[in-house]
Amino acid sequence: MTSQIDITPEERAIVLHILNEIVPDRDVRAFGSRVTGKAKPFSDLDLAIMGDEPLPLETRAQLEEAFSASELPWKVDVLDWAQADTTFQKIIDRNHFIVRQENQKSQ
Repeated sequence: MTSQIDITPEERAIVLHILNEIVPDRDVRAFGSRVTGKAKPFSDLDLAIMGDEPLPLETRAQLEEAFSASELPWKVDVLDWAQADTTFQKIIDRNHFIVRQENQKSQ
């Protein structure tokens, strides 16, 4: 786990608002270039929506629509943890940032 993420406080507030509205019952981890420090200005934000059960298709669609319609200056890619390959899960486990924990309004 890392202790920082390459997004502004304002961008983080938008991300948290969307997550709190759509998946308040799920932990969410960021991974990829915005966590490793290799992000370029318009690099996407990779989010893993945690859980043992797959996200319902409607919930995933709501997340994608909300992020797309938001004022974030970059794309947000949503990964359903329950459907991710075990090898990929291990990579994320090694280097991630906890964006939000279940029922937590901010971090």
